[in-house]
Amino acid sequence: MSNTTTVALPPEACHRIVHWTRRCDLTALCLTSKFLQKSAEIKLYEVIMSGDINVIFRACESVVSQERLGPYVRSFYLYQSARRAQTELPTRFWNMLQKALWKMRCLDVLYIDDPARANTWILSDIPRIPFQLREANFRLPWNRHIIKFLESQKKLRQFQFSGGIDEDAPQFEDGSLPDLRTFDGHLTSAMQLLSLPCGLRHLRIPLDRSTNKQLLDFIPNLATLSRTLRSLNIIHMPEELSVEAIKLISFVCPDLHYVGIIPLPMTFPHRTMIHDALLAMHNIRDLEVDVSRWSPLPNTASMQRMLITELHTYCPSIEHVILRTGSNRTLWYFDGNEWDVRSESGQHLLVDGLWKNR
Repeated sequence: MSNTTTVALPPEACHRIVHWTRRCDLTALCLTSKFLQKSAEIKLYEVIMSGDINVIFRACESVVSQERLGPYVRSFYLYQSARRAQTELPTRFWNMLQKALWKMRCLDVLYIDDPARANTWILSDIPRIPFQLREANFRLPWNRHIIKFLESQKKLRQFQFSGGIDEDAPQFEDGSLPDLRTFDGHLTSAMQLLSLPCGLRHLRIPLDRSTNKQLLDFIPNLATLSRTLRSLNIIHMPEELSVEAIKLISFVCPDLHYVGIIPLPMTFPHRTMIHDALLAMHNIRDLEVDVSRWSPLPNTASMQRMLITELHTYCPSIEHVILRTGSNRTLWYFDGNEWDVRSESGQHLLVDGLWKNR
């Protein structure tokens, strides 16, 4: 029987083979050749994301048991698929996740959705956390573990948070989050961020029944960000607050490029008051308004074009208008001569991210 020899593949060939390999085939590729293994593992572990908790657990086990894998991980997403029952995860899982995070020294993006909204302790051992995140999205409680973890993240630029607020959560230390540019989270946590000298550019705050009444007291505090803030997105603003809110916003932050989501009154003189506030904002490029309570709804293109032309008269700098009519969102854009509807292809992706693009 003749001897079989293994021919070494040049690195360039390995990279190209891995590049064109489907993600679901990368595990098999790792077993095909030791020359392909490293390139395949780098791509396989670069993003760990699955709605199947068992898959995530096995990936964490591999990262913990094989030292070479941890530095490959750039993005880590923990969530449970909407098609599966949302179950509380066992302590054994969280222990394994914590140990895996200690190995990921090149991690840039971290997403953690804990159904129990409880296990922030996995981020509490600050000396053993080797990474500096660029982006974080946590569905966890706002407590001392989260605060101390965030204080350690000097390169974090984008942070999204949803979860309960602990009354005993400490304030941030001076100098925390120096690079933070985008925040999406509760009004209470936003208030804490305003105490920091960070150059926040994009802010989104979802309101609820407990925070609606705090909105008008909160807006004047945005004066500390007036030099840098370019986008303000307030979700679920009550219509009865819209006039006073936009008047305050136009006074405190007149240089915004994006404003939303403003419930636009159907009747005058309240609509005129919105117009007056827009007249004071000369740099708005993107405006998002909600007309869901109008009767009849402006569902036709001609009705919407008339409404947007009206807004453009008082705010000639706008380039995009998003109209919300119930569950529908329509993106209009100005081409320099007239207003037109953006094609459906990719519209929702553009609409969802518009507030972060200015």
